[in-house]
Amino acid sequence: MIKSKKLMYQIIAVISLGLAIFGVITPGFPATEFVLLCAWSSAKGSPKIHHFLHANRFTGPVLNDWRNGKVISLNNKIFSSISMLLCVCFLFYSGLNIYFIGFGLFGISISFIWVWSRPSHV
Repeated sequence: MIKSKKLMYQIIAVISLGLAIFGVITPGFPATEFVLLCAWSSAKGSPKIHHFLHANRFTGPVLNDWRNGKVISLNNKIFSSISMLLCVCFLFYSGLNIYFIGFGLFGISISFIWVWSRPSHV
């Protein structure tokens, strides 16, 4: 049972790392949340991935800030907000059904509020 639980955490870590990388290159898709999920799951299942995340020059500072007070830097907040704004523009430009647009706007709004509710410095 222990090995299957460890494997589950490893799978979550790999998938969330992949989604974080996808989020870096895709406007409107979150990256920070998936990095945090990957750090949490890799701490429980994969020391190699956990060490990689904390040693990486891109994810290391974000995780260090999060560990020391659940902080999201102002630069990350601004980048995230610009990305969300681009996603909103794409939603309206896409011509999707109004219900899909509303669902997307609801999710983006929740993310926006959550990101800006976190402190910007320790």
